[in-house]
Amino acid sequence: MSRTEGGQVQTPLGIFGGTFDPVHLGHLLPVTDAAREIGLHRVKLLPCHIPAHKATPTVSAAQRLAMVRLVCAKWPLFELDDRELRRDSPSYSVDTLNEYRREEGNRPLVFFIGLDSLKNLNSWHRWQEILTLCHLVVCRRGDCLASFNPDVSRLLEQHRTRDARHLKEKPAGLIYLADTRELAISSTELRGSLARGEATDLLPEEVLAYIQLHGLYGVRSEE
Repeated sequence: MSRTEGGQVQTPLGIFGGTFDPVHLGHLLPVTDAAREIGLHRVKLLPCHIPAHKATPTVSAAQRLAMVRLVCAKWPLFELDDRELRRDSPSYSVDTLNEYRREEGNRPLVFFIGLDSLKNLNSWHRWQEILTLCHLVVCRRGDCLASFNPDVSRLLEQHRTRDARHLKEKPAGLIYLADTRELAISSTELRGSLARGEATDLLPEEVLAYIQLHGLYGVRSEE
């Protein structure tokens, strides 16, 4: 087990980052499933400022932050971390994970990602360093591993664990594939639905109310 200098077992720190434009159930429910599966009760929600792999967000950082804050107030699992929004540079996961590692010492870090992110991991900035800093917990339904590129396939073969208890035994270095519900929700398509005035049950109630109140994504403002 990973322990403090005094010998106390350390609970892993869960982290889940994203653009959250807007934050929706396709983000929240799979991570909720994965956290339950590995025995975590708190996960940091980490909205990014300037995404490294996606288009510039369509609403302001302050508005995305407000929506994530509403989620954290209603969903006990999640806790807001706005450190990336306070940067003026692109949000590279490796930089943020290095910050957490300096702050947390040898505490296990669990970084939640989707299956598509795992498949594209070798396109991330300094991707070879990621597993020296954290464990990866991948939200996916079924196996769906056939289309992995050789670099990621080798990484998965070398670092995969099928026992979630191993995530608590060392600070970093493992990949765990969690069995989560499948919610194929595209943020782009969701924003389009909002702009067309279509009803959507893909957003937490508090986030939809905020979007309607402030007229985001082309929704007619209720102010």
